[in-house]
Amino acid sequence: PVTAVVPIADKGGEGYLVLATRRGEIKRTPLSEFANLRSSGLIAMDLEPGDELISAQVVLSGEDLLLVTRHGQAIRFPVADLTVRSRQAGGVRAVRLDAGDELVAMDLANPQADLLVVSELGYGKLTHVASYPKHHRGGKGVRTFRISDKTGQVAAAQLVRGDDQLMLVSAQGQVMRILLSEVSEQSRITRGVHIMTLDPDDKVVSMMTSLSVVG
Repeated sequence: PVTAVVPIADKGGEGYLVLATRRGEIKRTPLSEFANLRSSGLIAMDLEPGDELISAQVVLSGEDLLLVTRHGQAIRFPVADLTVRSRQAGGVRAVRLDAGDELVAMDLANPQADLLVVSELGYGKLTHVASYPKHHRGGKGVRTFRISDKTGQVAAAQLVRGDDQLMLVSAQGQVMRILLSEVSEQSRITRGVHIMTLDPDDKVVSMMTSLSVVG
């Protein structure tokens, strides 16, 4: 299945394509290597058996990345920490995962934005990017969400601005739309507030933020 769609205005220009996988691997490749696309596509990353892509971002060398795991950890590090690799190469470790943990999100650490984290059982919160210290690639990072039986594990995370709107989608097809202004801003180590009521045995599986979600 398609995991990410990344618009690129100038495929031969400056910048890199950064790819992250569920098992915590990451790589960056010059955009110029994707300048001549074939109708059958190009190999962008050599994935390990059982792994899968979860995010793709177009970045510049001076920017930071922020990654979030299902067990509520987050790590922020500079793009420059990633060696430049060819399209056919595999990735390197982005974050050190505990047993049973996996990567759920990667985004650019815009210093003017907030990190929105939503759990499987409908809890969510906003935390400003400044709350996430820079680390070196490959570490465990810091706590970004206090998971429990009440909240469930982290379902999704994304960098947002205060005037965005939020759409949450559950495994059983329930959809809810809210304004981000209705989600409270809290510290990294909290569990957030209840923002979506779910039926028994249902859970949040994805979210989308957009100024145009509500017409």
